[in-house]
Amino acid sequence: MTEQIQSVDSAAAGSEAPPQDKPSGLSRWTGIGVIASVAIPIFAAYIIFYTGVGMPTETVNQGELLTPAQSVGDIDLMSADGSVLSLVDEEPRWRYLIVADAQCAEECDKLLYTTRQVHIRLGDKARRVERILATTAPLSEERHGDLAGQHPKLRFTSVDRQQLDQWLVDSDHARLERPAVLLVDQQGYAMMVYNGRHSGNQLLKDIKRLLKYSYEK
Repeated sequence: MTEQIQSVDSAAAGSEAPPQDKPSGLSRWTGIGVIASVAIPIFAAYIIFYTGVGMPTETVNQGELLTPAQSVGDIDLMSADGSVLSLVDEEPRWRYLIVADAQCAEECDKLLYTTRQVHIRLGDKARRVERILATTAPLSEERHGDLAGQHPKLRFTSVDRQQLDQWLVDSDHARLERPAVLLVDQQGYAMMVYNGRHSGNQLLKDIKRLLKYSYEK
């Protein structure tokens, strides 16, 4: 009898179907899902930043967002020696591009002072930021010397007025009020706008946040 029971148990065990592997398609879709969960947010962020589509109307920024961001490589910033300043080929830095008329008069003076004080207050992080003045015509020798004395680390350039207007024509700041300060990111994209109504504390708050969350070589 015992032998019969064992025989029946053996037969029953032999009749059990072997475990089946999970379909290979399931693991494939899981892998695709993981890749998509990483790639889609990055792609969406890229679209929002460079086109402005989906940009929230309320942000923590103190300055006005320039939408879409504009590459400074698309305008000719002329140095005093007549050469074109190619920021995209230089060391990555955040830059304040102060855009003004040919005289850089009183309001321009105020913006230069504000950005200089912000630069000083950055302390050891000041080396990651640069200031550039872009006037719509070269400054007179006397005016250049005066400003250079007040702002030793300021770089001087000039830009064609029509080219500057055309550069911004497709942005939400097509009628840019000048003088103005454009904050340029480390890739050379102007992405935020300030004017005389913004305080130094507002500029400082923005740049500190950006320096904190951006890379440094």
